Amino acid sequence: MLTTSLTLLDLLREPGNPDAWDRFARLYAPLLLRWAELQGFQEADAQDLAQTVLIKLIRLLPGYQRHDGQTFRGWLFTICRNECHDYRTRRATRALPAADGLSGVADRSPGDDLDEIEYRRRLVRRALELVRSDFTPATWDAFNRFVLEGRPAADVARELGNTANAVYLARNRVLTRLRAEFAGLLD
Repeated sequence: MLTTSLTLLDLLREPGNPDAWDRFARLYAPLLLRWAELQGFQEADAQDLAQTVLIKLIRLLPGYQRHDGQTFRGWLFTICRNECHDYRTRRATRALPAADGLSGVADRSPGDDLDEIEYRRRLVRRALELVRSDFTPATWDAFNRFVLEGRPAADVARELGNTANAVYLARNRVLTRLRAEFAGLLD
């Protein structure tokens, strides 16, 4: 069993922790791409922008402090939105995306296009992909069938030749790992 690790944000504050940065990038790059696309960027520019934001975060994340009423997602979205503006300013000679669908882009907030439920689903799905390799196939299979597919523990236990308690333990191990690894990011 893995020991409870520091949260990912705490690991990012430590200098020279490439594994934590790799995990963070794999978790958040798809979200940054989506936000850039919602700001009107085409795929190639959205990828450039996401990379620019990730590089900027190397400097900013170690000093990140959550304030009352502020979420990590909101803070990150603000950085992304500001970088979108800066990116357009730096690339002023490039053709901008077509004007249709761009009205009100500056007024958007994370909740307008990427509502809370979609945000959580995307982030949790990505987090699950990242921690899957930390578990045995049997533990993951029990967790997947019970939690993700929503099947009764007794049915899962019977199919896997286990006890219902083993299914509950699998669920607890995976969820505990997710909470420990991504605490503060799933807010």
